[in-house]
Amino acid sequence: MPKTTKKAEVKPFVRFDYSRMTAERGNMMMPKADLIDLARRLEPVRAAVIKQWRSGQLGFMAIPERTADLKAVEAMAKTVGREFKTLVVIGIGGSDLGARMLVKALKPAGKGMEIRFIGANTDPDEMAALLRDLDWRKTAINVISKSGDTIEPMSAFVLLRDRLVKAVGVNRHARHVIATTDTEKGTLRKIADREGYRTLPVPADIGGRFSVLTPVGLFPAACAGIPVRRLVVGCRAVRDEFAAAKTMDNGPLMFAGLQHDGYVRRSQHITVLMPYGERLREFGSWFRQLWAESLGKRLDRHGKVVNHGFTPVAALGATDQHSQVQLYNEGPFDKTLTFIEVESPDADFRLPNPYPDIEGTAYMAGHRLGEILHAERAATSLALTENGRPNGTVFVPRVSPEAVGALVNFFQIATAVAGELLDVNAYDQPGVEAGKKHMYKLLGRKGFEKF
Repeated sequence: MPKTTKKAEVKPFVRFDYSRMTAERGNMMMPKADLIDLARRLEPVRAAVIKQWRSGQLGFMAIPERTADLKAVEAMAKTVGREFKTLVVIGIGGSDLGARMLVKALKPAGKGMEIRFIGANTDPDEMAALLRDLDWRKTAINVISKSGDTIEPMSAFVLLRDRLVKAVGVNRHARHVIATTDTEKGTLRKIADREGYRTLPVPADIGGRFSVLTPVGLFPAACAGIPVRRLVVGCRAVRDEFAAAKTMDNGPLMFAGLQHDGYVRRSQHITVLMPYGERLREFGSWFRQLWAESLGKRLDRHGKVVNHGFTPVAALGATDQHSQVQLYNEGPFDKTLTFIEVESPDADFRLPNPYPDIEGTAYMAGHRLGEILHAERAATSLALTENGRPNGTVFVPRVSPEAVGALVNFFQIATAVAGELLDVNAYDQPGVEAGKKHMYKLLGRKGFEKF
């Protein structure tokens, strides 16, 4: 008989371990006996999300099929990268946090353009520091706004445009500007058409906080030298697994279900996300907007006042073991924790033993930094579990484009599921819009005098 070669096991890009979200007797954790009932309740919710996706209602779920946008991003990044060395990205919220997260996690050393961010605040000191560093002859601007009506990025844009025009001339400045905006309408579209700026689309059917894997986040990432197609590979893998996996093996579904169960049955209204790894520091900030803005709603989908929502907390392991975990271990039982663990770092270092007679350092000898980081996460999880604090861990094999794309879609889909469970519209933000209108009135914008 011919020899057969055993197929190598391929690890998934993301895996959720929720075993420490449950306990035999429950208390402030879900009783293990209730998992089967939870799975039963989650099946129609998954079916509802899949139906919305396949009927075209959830644009972010169809991102893997938007190949035209991906090709446009790659072509534009290639052209801009040949012409300039620095890209200044102007945006706020969904037009900023995703790109920051991708660049922090994945920018290859020594490759791609230098990426600078501005426009998420109107801090003049931050602007002054940026302006001191820029060589306008080698700098391009990517201004990102679906409408062009958000004051923080647009104030940054008009100021930077003024400096750019003074440096290179009004006729030449347009070549330096790429506007990512609505394809047909809005203030920024009007400006881009008037000035002749190159443009990329903000998809009409994808809200800002779900837009990181569209041109909104992919263009800055591609300019940074990140292979953006691999991000979409991870995004697709999680989506397809969500549609096909058994309920209790379905990471996004179980994450949302367990968060919701803690919210309604044990008043656990705070969601802590704690990646272990500096490269994922910005991931927590991106998740914080996604979870808060999508699920914090006054009204349910029937117009009933419910005032629902989780309060997301962005933490970082192991740093915040020394600033937050005291609260999580011994404070109120009002929160759940989710860790993100990177199983294999791209680099690692074995510790020497310079002081063998001093046990305070000698015990570390021979251990690797990555091993210590793993032990810190595991020890924190165990201590929380012993104190009855529900915690889960999302594992990724390494910080690769595929894994980051998978993480993004894991939490995007979990947010959609949580919206279904809470029966709220996870895709609008009326509380944000109300504040904008008050600001326009205070600053004298025409049309808002009576607001």
